[in-house]
Amino acid sequence: LVILAITDTIFSTTFLEEGKDRRNPVWDLLFAGEEQFLGYEEVYGGEVVNDHPDELWIYINGIQTDLEGGKKHCKNMYDMFGRPVKLMHNPTDSIFLDIFECLMGKTGLLRHCTTGPRKFIKQALEEEMKKDYKKIVLVAHSQGTIITGNVIADFNDIIDGTEECSDEERALIKDNMSKMEVYLVASAAHYVNGKYVSNLECLSNRGDFVAVAGHLYPEVLKRFWLNTRGAGMLYNDCIDQVEKASWGHMMETNYLIPIQKGAFSGSKLVTSYLSKKPQEESASETSELLP
Repeated sequence: LVILAITDTIFSTTFLEEGKDRRNPVWDLLFAGEEQFLGYEEVYGGEVVNDHPDELWIYINGIQTDLEGGKKHCKNMYDMFGRPVKLMHNPTDSIFLDIFECLMGKTGLLRHCTTGPRKFIKQALEEEMKKDYKKIVLVAHSQGTIITGNVIADFNDIIDGTEECSDEERALIKDNMSKMEVYLVASAAHYVNGKYVSNLECLSNRGDFVAVAGHLYPEVLKRFWLNTRGAGMLYNDCIDQVEKASWGHMMETNYLIPIQKGAFSGSKLVTSYLSKKPQEESASETSELLP
């Protein structure tokens, strides 16, 4: 099926004009799970207390995260930050296919047939932007950082005028981007540009093998890792939050729990939102990446 999907992709995007924007049915057989955007009642199983109704918090999950796992992360963040979190669930289709999808999203390989999550999240955010929130907070993990980085790139293109849209839509996106905070946890993204957002941070454990392929990739080498469009890896207008002595990639075990114990103490997630401040400061620091 993988060979058939790749062959169909090459043929359709090379010879068929309509193939450039379509996701062929063979890919749909492989990536059978459907993206879902869950509101508060769906995540928490009923009504939830929201002391900050003018804020919108959304979590975009990483690989190998089923629906219940994504909900659990949202519930943990609600307890930690005092804000209910909606779930933008990117389904898991097996560890092999999840990694394969990550590689395609990161490098642009066969990008015309892996646009499902990117388009879904972009459209969902555009609808949420119409509700006039004072603040929009995106928390993404692992594969979710790749998708989120690509969606932000799409919004940047709209604001820059390189992607067609109405003046009204462009003004709406520009206004909401100025109110947006983005937290990329264990980022494997290829392109991260926070030039229009209010705050963008990358939180990584120095020993996180996934982040080493993105956020923690040596700075001097990033421009040499080219995607299919010939663009090197880019991390612009991004605050680096690195735990130098920590390892692991799991969202809950290696990031959420350590944050509650004092990790990433320089992050705005901790300084502005963490409900219960840790008793002891950790050895974390905002540090420069490898030269």
